[in-house]
Amino acid sequence: MGVRSRRTRLARSIALAAMILAGAAQGVAARETVRIAVEHGLGYAPLFIVAKKPEMLRKYLPDADVALVQLAGGAAVREALLSGTVDIGGLAMSPIIQAWARGADLKIALGISDMPAKLITYRDDIHSIKDLKPGDKINVVSIGSPLSLIVQMAAESELGNAHALDNNFVTMSHPDGVAAVMTKRDIVATFASPPYVRILLREPGMHAILTNHDFSAANFTYIVAAAGAGFVGRAKAYDATIHALTDAIDWLNAKPEEAAAFLAAEERTKLTAADWAAELKQDGVRFTPEPHGLVKLGAFMVRVGVATKAPGFDDVTWPNLHGAGGS
Repeated sequence: MGVRSRRTRLARSIALAAMILAGAAQGVAARETVRIAVEHGLGYAPLFIVAKKPEMLRKYLPDADVALVQLAGGAAVREALLSGTVDIGGLAMSPIIQAWARGADLKIALGISDMPAKLITYRDDIHSIKDLKPGDKINVVSIGSPLSLIVQMAAESELGNAHALDNNFVTMSHPDGVAAVMTKRDIVATFASPPYVRILLREPGMHAILTNHDFSAANFTYIVAAAGAGFVGRAKAYDATIHALTDAIDWLNAKPEEAAAFLAAEERTKLTAADWAAELKQDGVRFTPEPHGLVKLGAFMVRVGVATKAPGFDDVTWPNLHGAGGS
């Protein structure tokens, strides 16, 4: 075989290899990965379920991958969304309103859950927020969280000053807050949501001094799913994720025992399937894709100085929610 012939065959082999590699690269590029951020607690269950059951997403987006990113606090989720570290995440509406007011392109993609939240203490001399002294520290998870806002609503109503207890606030994750109260160290009370409410109230001497049902102003969606413009621009992945989350919400509502068994197997807690079923069926727990109370919450945030401007509903939600019945 001549030199020219060998060179021709080598060139063809290199070209063929390049074509195969290019095709493989295109296949990899076409594969979508949806990164879902969640915090701790029952309120994030639809997001957690989709992240742990990728077949729910693949029903609408075949061969998609899903990655779960677990974070502590709405501020951490918000920053992950703004930096593009995650695609969609569960958090309260208040951090989203704050980000939108500062000009960030971060909006609500879907409502997720309504949850009972309770400020729980072990101290038998504390029966309401009026009993809290300047040195009595209370955990509100993060400043500007719905939990800190509920305390401010209560302070405005009962103490005449929304900021009367601001210096009492400390911030730690739900699990850390529960551990601190149970060991009676660092803080006197923690604002808990499911499953931590029931865990704490089973302990002798623990009692609630404030709940999110004590004031009409606190009647707002507890957890929503938020996304940035970049993920919304990936229309197929975004739409598939919204459909999958809606399916997860429907599953939680229609078959709580099945969902409870799944959560017991996948969540890193000591709760059994029966425990999770009790959590899902308790009063005040509701999973719904329509966020509500957003406009009133934004107005309160402006009044107490934690947001610079208040949004209308369409201002801080993506178009799939417009006209869907939220408020």
